[in-house]
Amino acid sequence: MLIIKRYGWLSLVLIGLILIGCAGRDSRGQLEPEEHFAKAQDLFAREKWARAAEEFNWVVLNNPAGNRAAEAQYYYAECLFQQKLYVEAELEYERLLRRWANTEHLVEARYRSVQCLVEQSPKYYHDQGITGEAVDELQQFIDDFPDSEYVDEAEKLIDELRFKIARKYYEAGRQYLKWEESESARLYFNRVLTLYYDTELADQARLGMVISFLIEEDSVGAQAYLEESLERFSSLKLLKEAENFIARAQEGKFDLAFYQRLYK
Repeated sequence: MLIIKRYGWLSLVLIGLILIGCAGRDSRGQLEPEEHFAKAQDLFAREKWARAAEEFNWVVLNNPAGNRAAEAQYYYAECLFQQKLYVEAELEYERLLRRWANTEHLVEARYRSVQCLVEQSPKYYHDQGITGEAVDELQQFIDDFPDSEYVDEAEKLIDELRFKIARKYYEAGRQYLKWEESESARLYFNRVLTLYYDTELADQARLGMVISFLIEEDSVGAQAYLEESLERFSSLKLLKEAENFIARAQEGKFDLAFYQRLYK
């Protein structure tokens, strides 16, 4: 009896510690959503993206109506983005925006979603469908959030992507020039001049137009086009090259090989 009295307090302490240790767990000894979320935050802070993603996703799947669900969904998408899993990340940002339209991460999620599209944009010589989609989405983001801190970056990305699309058309035109298919070349150069007239490739496309006439041995047509486009040239260097090409053609010295040596 004396032993029980002497050590009874110790038993109570041990029981208390056990109860405290189990406070964050369910009846099966599993971590509760708050503990999963805290663990995920710690992993995220340490840039353990894959493991953090697992924990955030657990919170979303097992407690979708909980207070942490929307935030966990956002950070789950962030983990995927940081791993450069852009297709998957885009889907998860979109899921967040559909299910939790009033999320505090609305602006960030919208911009990240567009960034995922930008990151999926291929090299200029591939199909540029997704690049065009990214341009449209960036512009829509600017329209929806004109005061966002991301607007300047979004505008810069639009310029870069539009240049990439313009280059796709311009390089196609150049290739047709090499094949001496001048009409097809003009078709692509005209796309640059019509849709991307404000890019650095516009003057290159104008020079390509001049050369397309010279390939047809039509120096008169080339001269007429140059005179019509004279005030649109912003590059004096390219304007002089166009004039030089026409002068060589009029002297009988211009040929496609000369052009190809300059524009390999």
